[in-house]
Amino acid sequence: MARSSVVLDDGEINRAIARMAHEVVERLHVDTGDAATGLSVVGIRSGGVWLGQRLLERLVEYTGIEIPFSEINIASFRDDRPRTAVVDAGGVGQRVPAEDGVVILVDDVIQSGRTARAALEAILSTYRPQRIQLAVLIDRGHRELPISPDYVGKNLPSALSEYVAVTPQGVTIHRA
Repeated sequence: MARSSVVLDDGEINRAIARMAHEVVERLHVDTGDAATGLSVVGIRSGGVWLGQRLLERLVEYTGIEIPFSEINIASFRDDRPRTAVVDAGGVGQRVPAEDGVVILVDDVIQSGRTARAALEAILSTYRPQRIQLAVLIDRGHRELPISPDYVGKNLPSALSEYVAVTPQGVTIHRA
């Protein structure tokens, strides 16, 4: 019989996002009201988009600066899925990352690191930001590549047989 349990509810997600936003501001020394920071946020489709937008809202709230947001489709940069099914060739949305700035790349869950690798490749195929940092809500472990997030909402050690469902309303782990 399958079991599931709530790991984070919506309030806990909001607190994790607020904490990650404070960490970004502190680590990058983003001065309040300084519009020339060169900071941008890029959400990986699909789970990283809502999370990136909510992280962006907190960053704007805490700093008072306008920060560009983009979403990125990494389908054509994946190395673990067939490339024939690609509809959108990928790339960054209309508001591009700052060439000489810092990009906060956002995803809902990191496990193997392959999604983050594909997103890095997609960004670097067109742009050359000064720095790219990774923010994730859930870190499951099980890395296949040497990629580690800079900002983590919650570390959630889990078995590969378990499924972690992340929505804006909560995080649930499903066990077989």
